[in-house]
Amino acid sequence: MTLNLAVLGINFKTAPLELRERFSLSPTHIPAALRNIMQQLPGAEPALLSTCNRVELYVAGSENTDLNKESLLSLLAQSTGVSLDSDAEEHFYMRNDLAAVEHLMAVGSSLNSMVVGETEILGQVKQAYAIATELQANCKQLHQLFQAAITAAKRVHAETDICRGRVSVSSIAVDFAQKVFESLSAKSVMIVGAGETGELTLKSLVDKGAKEIFVLNRSLEKGKAIAEQYGGTAVQFDLLEEYLTRSDIVISCTGAPHCVIKVHAVRNAVAARHNQPILLIDIAVPRDIEEDVGKLENVYLYHIDDLHRVAGENMAKRQKAVEHAWRIVRKEAAEFAALDGGIVLLMKEIDDRAREIKETELIKAFRKEKLAPLPEPCKEEIRMMVHRVINKVLAAPRDVLNEAARNGRWEKYASVARSLFKLGGENDDGDR
Repeated sequence: MTLNLAVLGINFKTAPLELRERFSLSPTHIPAALRNIMQQLPGAEPALLSTCNRVELYVAGSENTDLNKESLLSLLAQSTGVSLDSDAEEHFYMRNDLAAVEHLMAVGSSLNSMVVGETEILGQVKQAYAIATELQANCKQLHQLFQAAITAAKRVHAETDICRGRVSVSSIAVDFAQKVFESLSAKSVMIVGAGETGELTLKSLVDKGAKEIFVLNRSLEKGKAIAEQYGGTAVQFDLLEEYLTRSDIVISCTGAPHCVIKVHAVRNAVAARHNQPILLIDIAVPRDIEEDVGKLENVYLYHIDDLHRVAGENMAKRQKAVEHAWRIVRKEAAEFAALDGGIVLLMKEIDDRAREIKETELIKAFRKEKLAPLPEPCKEEIRMMVHRVINKVLAAPRDVLNEAARNGRWEKYASVARSLFKLGGENDDGDR
């Protein structure tokens, strides 16, 4: 089996937040989108990864499946209900085969994250995989791809210092708030949303010295469970506007498909606070806070892309670990390509080519007058000798190809090997 994999996507590096919002899908909406893709691409195995920083469509197809950028983008837009603008395509990237494998491994390892070293992305990759496999019972290629990516990410986490400090988008948001106010101990903080990101944010706030923390969530019980664990106070969601007036810092991270913090609510809160400044950080995609909130006086609004600069400082500190992590990813991707038919198939073609030449030449030799009378045991000894010679000659190319696969240079070396051995073309005496 040969690779026919593709990933089409946008992320915080290639597309503005406005475009990522349009394509963003919650976990509850992903199954319907996948069903539509499966209907349009019979026999293909799709998966969708949608986070605050990226939207990516992975597709494993048969040898005859045409995975090109234009058709996949059209299919993604149709499945997410987005009308494509003329300039939307330039923001999307496309990776195929080994590059697609390496891309997913890098994503799962947080090498392509805004905050390098954050661990939430691996959980999101696992969730995307779980949703896809639940809809597709026999998705063999997709299963192999995601399992390999998860294995690579675990190796990166275990063998490098990339995750030292347990950084995340949440912790970067809290660091940002601390840079603005210097000390958080005298500031009241409100977290809107008690999901995984909300809990991580709460933990980071407590670690940085925050004392008065309000947790608002649609489910009050879930909000209470998280708030009590970290010494915060759970608040009913419908009291949002009231608690805006009591909060110096608001960090919002719900999974709502629309804005939950409106301009009028913040305007009223600032007035009630007698124009004391209020800092709002929106780390949700789609955004939780209306954009015009940032135009109000004494209001400082930042969204997830504004955290990119702070994340860049984090990246510089982890550069050595990043380089180590990339080596692991490239090795794992190359080995996956080899296991998925690359080396196995190429080696078989080389062996078949050698065997064909060997048999042809032996038949010619044994027809000659001097060798034809030889007894069968002698002929068998000659056959074995030729076999050993061929194996020894091919030993070095095999070792080089295996090493190339381990070091991420598989495709280049495979192409050279096919040319050197004339695989699929004519042999040296024109028999094919």
